Amino acid sequence: MARRPPRPPDGRRDWDVGEQIAGRLREAGREAGQLLAPLTPRVPRLVERRSHALGRAPGVLVVPEAPVRPARVTAFHYTEGGVEEHDGLSAEAARALADRTGVTWVDVVGVADVATVDAVGRAFGLHPLVVEDLVHTTQRPKIETYDETLFVVARMVQATDADPEAAYATAGEDAPGHLIEQVSLVLGPGWVLSFQEAEGDVFGAVRDRLRRGVGRIRASGADYLLYALLDLVVDHVFVTLERMGDATERLEAQALDDPAPAVQAAISALRREVVVLRRAVWPLREVLARLQDEDALFVEDRTRPYLRDAADHLVQAIEIIESLREVLASTNDLYLSALGTRQNEVMKVLTVVGTIFLPLGFLTGLYGMNFDDIPELHWRYGYFALLGVMALVTVGALAYFRKNDWI
Repeated sequence: MARRPPRPPDGRRDWDVGEQIAGRLREAGREAGQLLAPLTPRVPRLVERRSHALGRAPGVLVVPEAPVRPARVTAFHYTEGGVEEHDGLSAEAARALADRTGVTWVDVVGVADVATVDAVGRAFGLHPLVVEDLVHTTQRPKIETYDETLFVVARMVQATDADPEAAYATAGEDAPGHLIEQVSLVLGPGWVLSFQEAEGDVFGAVRDRLRRGVGRIRASGADYLLYALLDLVVDHVFVTLERMGDATERLEAQALDDPAPAVQAAISALRREVVVLRRAVWPLREVLARLQDEDALFVEDRTRPYLRDAADHLVQAIEIIESLREVLASTNDLYLSALGTRQNEVMKVLTVVGTIFLPLGFLTGLYGMNFDDIPELHWRYGYFALLGVMALVTVGALAYFRKNDWI
């Protein structure tokens, strides 16, 4: 980092003006970096990197060195009679909105903006460990109770606009068929906080129901809102599973018809995606199970049947994931078997050709020797007789192979 030049001893004012201009330029650069920085979910890894956090004190937030976009804070405040939408809120304004009568849903998009997330956490009295888990987007789906809040972490699976066949039936990573993003939910007395990594989510149906007053969401409490958000997270897994199922069927057919190396690479890539998806979905069972407990904080009895329904959908999704894993494993075995069968067919053809040409080579070698006393060598029809013998040998060998079902 560049060091600040020493201030002149005479205290000239032009030095102060220069410092002010330089400071403004640095601030403008930071703002430009914030505007240009991408706001997209990370690509999940098989093993998340956590070694950099060894020895760090619990609850300590680390501000990223690279510029990030400012978080966007929006809110819905509703009662049975109406709904209000707010955008661009500060942490204090969101807290004031939640203190009013009714239910408030505060949505924070862009958890990389640690300052904003920390401000919202302080305004709503969140535990420091909760705030730490909000900004560290490698958490396993879980549910925890802190003082007067219920903290839920889930993994949101969103299907992309990429062509499913190009995304899942090939081994490339340029057009992923889905994105997996951490979404954190905090349930408090009369309010729900949601924290997302990037713009774009699966909660559009909840927003639409709030605006139109469809269903029972406006007449229910914050616990029902939490259920509605989790239910959409679960339901959108099926969109990706359907696309993966179609790709699996295509790869299974290709493994039989055309066992090319690209097919095996695509099978391996899809198996990896299924493993990552399973790791994102499987732990959510525990979350929904604990929300159904009688001692779950702020969860009313009338909401538990809906939570059981969401848990049933999750079980179906997990069963499909397990089925895809098994089918892909058998498809890989099918590919290897088909490849071995094709190689055996090639070897059989080559063996038949070699077996046919073996006696022909013997005959041509016999009559190609440099001896004058070979009886047929000076015979007028010897050449044609040898060709006839060679033809009979070839036809006889083919007939023998066909009789024994070798060809």
